[in-house]
Amino acid sequence: MKPEIIYVDKKSQIPLYGIDFIGVIDRGTNVIELKPLTLCNLKCKYCFVRAGDYHTNFIVDPEYLLEKVEEIVEIKGKYKIEIHLAPYGEILLYSKLFELIDNLWKIKGIEIISMQTNGLLLKKETIEELERVHLSRINISLNSLNHEKANYLSNCNDYNLNNLIKNINFLLNTKIDLLIAPVWFPGENDNDIEDIIEFIINLRNKGYSENKIQIGIQKYLIYKTGRKLKKIRPKSWGYFYTQLTNLEKKYDIKLKLGPKDFGIHKRKSVTSLKLNKNDIMDLTVISKGRWKNEFIGKINDNFGLKVLLSKSISNPNNLIGKNIKVKIIKANYKDNILTSLFSI
Repeated sequence: MKPEIIYVDKKSQIPLYGIDFIGVIDRGTNVIELKPLTLCNLKCKYCFVRAGDYHTNFIVDPEYLLEKVEEIVEIKGKYKIEIHLAPYGEILLYSKLFELIDNLWKIKGIEIISMQTNGLLLKKETIEELERVHLSRINISLNSLNHEKANYLSNCNDYNLNNLIKNINFLLNTKIDLLIAPVWFPGENDNDIEDIIEFIINLRNKGYSENKIQIGIQKYLIYKTGRKLKKIRPKSWGYFYTQLTNLEKKYDIKLKLGPKDFGIHKRKSVTSLKLNKNDIMDLTVISKGRWKNEFIGKINDNFGLKVLLSKSISNPNNLIGKNIKVKIIKANYKDNILTSLFSI
């Protein structure tokens, strides 16, 4: 059975702040993160949000997103704002992508628009359209240059690596900057990470600048609700950075990237609700979530939160529209993300 798709617009009354998987994420910097959809073309073995498996998917109306972005830019200040399109899914499945980017540029203060993708849906026509709407940077998650390893990690039978490399080369000859962002899985793709480093160095030796083609190696992290690679355990941050230092020395290339490398700096946050863990509050259940035991609660027109059920119910639709009391189990104001529990 195909997952249900919920379209999120102003009429839906689903708020765009406070929910991790859709809407707007504000981390108190000049970067505003947008999550316009949850659809994905892959079911990667390591995906920390288990994209591709959702019982219910969401697509957000671009006009609704634009309205919220304007509100946030007004709060943060109309200068040096970056919009980063980073869904819990694949951004190239968003049919209104070009329209969204085009209209984001009309908001005063936005100077960079970037997006992250697995890259498999890229084609010449798509890249040309992204260049036409002046996308600033594209981050591609590429974890191996070995076809079999890429198949394994992405959990698919035909990871079209040759086509992806062809499109990376095409991107390099556009005005769009490129960042290759492999995840390092200790003991699984160690050699692959070095292959990718050599791939980047080779491109730079052909005349492409460090700004044009960057590499940002990511640490493997696991989460309770995410997928996990068998027998692979994340290393400490200290170990991770030591390994990057060793590789920097070996290849004479900068690998430890931080906020300053991308012009990221602190900026005023969207006003939070200052709820604390274990607080009890009233809210209205406004929608189903991605999973059977997950819902979206509405606090007000701006803020929503995830509502997790203590046990399954036979008819989830019966809960929609109900006013309930929930207990806050996560109040992450670094990301403005809220999660609650409804005990049945």
